[in-house]
Amino acid sequence: MHLFSRSGSADPNTEPWDPPRPWWRGWQGLTALVAVLALLGGGLYALLQPPGTGCATGVARRGPDHVCVGLSNGSFPFTTDLAQLSGLVQAENQRVLDAAAKPGGAPWVSVVYLLPMLPSEDSTNTADSMRHELEGAYTAQWEANHSHSYGDSPQIRLLLANPGGYDAQRTYTLDQIEAQRTAQHIVAVAGLGTSTAATRASILRLTQENIAAFGSVITADDLSDIPGLVRVAPPNADEAAAAAAYLTKDHPGAKVLLVQDRKAGDLYSSTLADQFGKSYPAGQLVQQPMEYDSSKSDVSTYFTQQMANVCLADPDVIFFAGRGIDLPRFLAPLSKRYCAQKTLTVISGDDASQVEQSAGISDVKEALRLGNIKLLYTGLAHPDAWTLRPQSYSPTAIAPFLAGGEFVNAFPHESLADGQAIMGHDAMLTAVSAIRDAALGGNDQVSGQDVVQMLTALYGASAVSGASGLISLDSHGNPVNKALPIVELSPDGQVRTVAVSSRTGTPSDWHP
Repeated sequence: MHLFSRSGSADPNTEPWDPPRPWWRGWQGLTALVAVLALLGGGLYALLQPPGTGCATGVARRGPDHVCVGLSNGSFPFTTDLAQLSGLVQAENQRVLDAAAKPGGAPWVSVVYLLPMLPSEDSTNTADSMRHELEGAYTAQWEANHSHSYGDSPQIRLLLANPGGYDAQRTYTLDQIEAQRTAQHIVAVAGLGTSTAATRASILRLTQENIAAFGSVITADDLSDIPGLVRVAPPNADEAAAAAAYLTKDHPGAKVLLVQDRKAGDLYSSTLADQFGKSYPAGQLVQQPMEYDSSKSDVSTYFTQQMANVCLADPDVIFFAGRGIDLPRFLAPLSKRYCAQKTLTVISGDDASQVEQSAGISDVKEALRLGNIKLLYTGLAHPDAWTLRPQSYSPTAIAPFLAGGEFVNAFPHESLADGQAIMGHDAMLTAVSAIRDAALGGNDQVSGQDVVQMLTALYGASAVSGASGLISLDSHGNPVNKALPIVELSPDGQVRTVAVSSRTGTPSDWHP
């Protein structure tokens, strides 16, 4: 056998030469290969693993959508949309703690604002309305701590709680509220969300623990008579009566068709329809109401098929007892009814205020523009009402929302049209009133039980003069004869108050 040099020529004096082994056959190659496989395996593991459960102290991912839920002092913004608001809340909370640590510093307590922080698949609120409500709550916190209009002590810290939209998420958030109750001096929870069976369950758990509850926009009649709960929004019975009083005055003798959502667990829709039926003259109601289930499919198809029956019934007014998110699906086919030559008024409850910020607003505006339809709803609050009937609204309470006020200074580009900021403000303001009433007489260690005790005293001379009207509570925890704006949504998307009504038709003045 001939041996060759590297040049390929035969050379008997040349040592035998073997080509070098491939790099991957040595120990160095084995080490590199192991490292590469480890990196690939780590990346694959990271891709296949569910997201980490930790978000922040007191906040964790729960539920099938892995949303961060729980309790925060503002240091964790649950969404980027809430970053500015959360920063303001955190700063004010820290200021309260720093002031309390100084000699002679004021005592403090915490109020939790419990509200879904982002819309879920079946949410009836928009992201804008949620943000507005929290901005109103912060405004009330700032006013309570800085303006001296509502007393001085104890100072108020505001904690933000996101309960999500699933049972596991709500349970975790409520667990956090109870776990941090002592350390954070939690004495009340405000906001609470919308009128659903899940909201009711949360309220029952909190109030059974002697944590006072202050509802902002919950209106279902089924939420009356829960010890420890009061609300600044009038119940559906009052909304329905206010709508009936308005129609009786402005549309005398009008024939009304009732459209009702039968979705299970939606206390708002079911009680709104029942109460309107009781409030309006039976002889002027179309005998057979139109009933649908928003939790089922083909809702738009159902409405389209029902338009012939609408024309056959020939109503002057339709009372829509459903959620605002369903209005586009109803109004679009209504605008194409064959009897559209007749002007038709549609009136709904306060949830219709969500339409302005919903994805379906273009459909609504088109339906109003082309379908000879006028859309009204009983709003819980609207700034036009302050000038339309000023005697029903406290100048002190509305000042933060006027030029130079804290809300305008902090959130100069935000709208008050949906009423959410005003209602969030008033829920917090009512909580502050009860807390500081409990502190009268030198009680520096106010507890949730002390606040619950004061709830039944918030009437008459001790009523709360809110930006949404007088909050004088009855024995069921509901405001008596509270002002309710009748709001019109025009084809260009603008909203305006056309009247101020109430259960009796004439709302209370702002002062007790």
